[in-house]
Amino acid sequence: MSAISISEFEQAQTCYEKKDYLKAKQILSKLYLQKQTLRTNYMLFQTLVATADYSAAYQLASDYLNDYLARNGWFKQYLQVGVKAGQNIKLWQLVSQISPYLNEAEQTLVVKTLLETGEDTQLSKSFSHLGAFELKQQRRIYQDAYSLAKEVWLQGAIPILVDQDVHPLIRNTALSDLQKLAYSKPVKIRTFFEEELELVPSQLVAFEDDPVVQAQEQLFTKKVNEGKLDALWQQAELKLVLMLLYPDFTKAKNLLGDYQQWYYLLVDENSKATLEKQVMILRKKVEKSLATWEKAWQ
Repeated sequence: MSAISISEFEQAQTCYEKKDYLKAKQILSKLYLQKQTLRTNYMLFQTLVATADYSAAYQLASDYLNDYLARNGWFKQYLQVGVKAGQNIKLWQLVSQISPYLNEAEQTLVVKTLLETGEDTQLSKSFSHLGAFELKQQRRIYQDAYSLAKEVWLQGAIPILVDQDVHPLIRNTALSDLQKLAYSKPVKIRTFFEEELELVPSQLVAFEDDPVVQAQEQLFTKKVNEGKLDALWQQAELKLVLMLLYPDFTKAKNLLGDYQQWYYLLVDENSKATLEKQVMILRKKVEKSLATWEKAWQ
């Protein structure tokens, strides 16, 4: 690190100690853009916490998450900030992954911190009646619901899985969240094909690790490496389609065949004239669902 950078870092520390947090944030943000280091990350994290910018602090810590998890003091801060950032359910998902590696004191810390979540009666009520809202509100309420206590969230999330008035992407996001929580009780879910399945979320392969999704990732990574940069947004488009079809890709595979053809059949405009009837029906259903989803952003 250069002498100028050291001077700037020390200046930021001085500003922080004098409680001039905005100036400290300005300096540290500049340094972090120039070069990401753990020292600058943690100092900026503390500064963001001091200014009550908990969401930014929580996101920043993800750059060095393993370091935060490895240090007890930092781990405690990360948990507390995550709760204040409204990410209680995300924290429980993290804990389900790392639980085997936590000692008794750390387990106690986790439970104590995450159980201190404040209750939002109006939010929990809205979440439990999610299908009654327009899609734009459904998306906002679902994101806000990550702040709820775990048991309250579960009470609202499980009925969502079969609610035909909730958008399929939100239904499947709820299922994916349950899988990440290692929820081990049977649940029912309405699939994109309007079928009802009973399954145990903890026994599912995570969406990102599903062989179908992995196959598409490898295919598009290869295209990008070959210099086909439009493959990046094509991959993003197809990932949304796959999330619609999650968790059971069997029916889609029977209709579409080889994974390498899925983008061409379901997304590529050049394929429409050649599609078989059943594939065209599926494609129109996919396009309608995604159009509704995208409209909710406007």
